[in-house]
Amino acid sequence: MSHPTLDFKRAYLAMRRALEQTLKPFHVTGAQFDVVQLLLHDGALEHRDLQRRLAIASPTLTNIIDGMEREGHVVRKSDTGDARVKTIHLSSKARRLCSSDEFCAAGDALVERMFAGFTAAERREFTRYLKRIETNLDAG
Repeated sequence: MSHPTLDFKRAYLAMRRALEQTLKPFHVTGAQFDVVQLLLHDGALEHRDLQRRLAIASPTLTNIIDGMEREGHVVRKSDTGDARVKTIHLSSKARRLCSSDEFCAAGDALVERMFAGFTAAERREFTRYLKRIETNLDAG
C-alpha cells in the first residue's frame, strides 16, 4: 500500500503523459494546453494571474507564452495604464484549433480513456471529491 500523495502523483503523471500524447499531433504541449484552457474559459488574463493559477514560475510561463506567441496561439497586449503589465489573449487561430472536430474528438477520447469503467455517477462523484480535496488543502 502506498501513501495517498504518491497515488495522486502517479495518477497525475499518467494523465499528463496521456495528455501530451493526445496533443502531439496538434503541435501543442501540455503546458500550452493548460494556458489555452484558462484563456478559453476565463478570457484574457494578466501574466501574473496566469502564473498564479498555473502555479508555475514567471520565467517558465514566459517561455511557454513565447512559444505560443511564435505559433500564433496567443497575443500579448500591454495594459493601457501600465505598460509593464501584459495581458495574454487567445488568438483566433487557437480558438479555431480548439473548436475543430479533430481536436474535440481527441479530447473526448482522452476523457473516455481516463474514465474507462466509471459510471456517469462515479465520474460526477470523483470530480466532486477532487474539488473537495482542493478546497481542503487550500483552506489550510
